Amino acid sequence: MTRQLLVAEFLRAQAAWRLARADGDPVRAARCAAALLDAAAYAAALADTDRSLALLAGAGCFRGQVFDPGSRGMSIARWWQYRDVPQAGPKDLMAALAAAVAAAPRS
Repeated sequence: MTRQLLVAEFLRAQAAWRLARADGDPVRAARCAAALLDAAAYAAALADTDRSLALLAGAGCFRGQVFDPGSRGMSIARWWQYRDVPQAGPKDLMAALAAAVAAAPRS
């Protein structure tokens, strides 16, 4: 599986996670899930040379057939577009994930 598809799979899983927890605020949950699904489609179409993919790979986020952006990246994805004010688009989510893993201490 390509890196693009691993990221897309991760984002779709986070959208499902958000929808499963929609009872508190279903409108926000739906907005977040829709943004994550949009980002998944965007990620699946990225070129192999995409800067965000390269940064995520350099940070060790691809382990076998799994994409793991760490706890900071997970939090960014799960709360993406959850606020009342729209945050940004799919490209910005990819950049935010790359920035989060770049800033995280390596173990």
